[in-house]
Amino acid sequence: AVKRIANLGLKAEIVAHSLATRSGIAKAKESNADRVVVFYPTSKIHLDAKMHKNQEEAITWIVDHVRYARELGLKVRYTPEDATRTDFEFLVRVCNAAIEAGADRISFADTLGIMTPSRMYEQVKELRARLAPCKIDLHCHDDYGLALANALEGIRAGADCIHTTVNGMGERTGIPDLSETILAMRNLMGIDQYQLHPLMELSAYVEKVTGFFVAPNKPITGVNAFSHKSGVHTNGVLKDPHTYENFDPSLLGRERHIVIDKYTGKRAVEARLAEFNVTVTPDELTLIVEEIKKIGDERKMLHDADIIDIAERITGQLLDIFPKEINAIMMIAVESHVYTTSVVRRLKNLKQVSSVYELTGDYDFTVYVKVPSMPDLNNFIEELRAMPGVKNTDTRVVLKKYAEMAKA
Repeated sequence: AVKRIANLGLKAEIVAHSLATRSGIAKAKESNADRVVVFYPTSKIHLDAKMHKNQEEAITWIVDHVRYARELGLKVRYTPEDATRTDFEFLVRVCNAAIEAGADRISFADTLGIMTPSRMYEQVKELRARLAPCKIDLHCHDDYGLALANALEGIRAGADCIHTTVNGMGERTGIPDLSETILAMRNLMGIDQYQLHPLMELSAYVEKVTGFFVAPNKPITGVNAFSHKSGVHTNGVLKDPHTYENFDPSLLGRERHIVIDKYTGKRAVEARLAEFNVTVTPDELTLIVEEIKKIGDERKMLHDADIIDIAERITGQLLDIFPKEINAIMMIAVESHVYTTSVVRRLKNLKQVSSVYELTGDYDFTVYVKVPSMPDLNNFIEELRAMPGVKNTDTRVVLKKYAEMAKA
């Protein structure tokens, strides 16, 4: 796998990881990697229980294998595994020995995720002062939910690099998430040097191929990251998005979403009705919101058609919003463990579906639906949500279809 990546000609340094063994380092060389990471533990518990070596034997072993990697022409990063539980004086000594042997990067590994931000800052600052010239990487595990906070403090203390993974994957609870790290560095630390738009596509792809589900409330990439529900929040965000959004979701190619349910306030309902050019009096709006809250107690979310039906009952008007034959676009998100081909097969067999498209971003598919009436659309939505593998849906009724523009 490393060799295939190395042969792609990417504008990136390709790194292979190896235990401190000659056979592993030789394989890293054969893979055409630019750099090898030689890792060897330094904490007493690891040296005693795993390696059966004392500190002096460990230093000799590490130096020998770093030198061997350099002899093969590889750049070397040395990782003292379990660094944050290592006697600090020994840690400084072993890292300087690795640097003298040819390593130009040292990875400060919080293998068990036991650091706090203040301790991370203090130790990285001390390492920076006492190590020979080198780059310092940060490898922070998230066992207490502090990985990103620790990493940012490490950068502030003088470290050069944060190890991340897409969706924060890794041993146990993982390491900092790529998207969260990039946005935190951009918005909180003023480090703006990364492209943002690929992040959602990357997250969705990794979720799909690994089967590890991204929680709806996950920062940045979760479905709910830009969703607003309570009356106070929707009122504020509709007046000025900055009241409840730290940055514009369009930076990630995303949209904010106002959830209409029993917690919804008047401002959100009024805004949704305005999207359909429906105006109501203040008294009518109050009654509409009360009715929405009643229905919201029975089920979690209301569709646009439900809101229009309520508005018609309250106002006594026939709101000719939707055409007699209903055309709708439905976005569908599926569970990460589900094969998309099986979902596509089911969708194409539904008579109401005229076309299916696979997407990048928050949703996996969009389907174009044609049904005779709004009740039929509501029934179809419920049928679709009951389909195995479907996680959630978002439906938009097509109000007007324009003729295809002539091509020059």
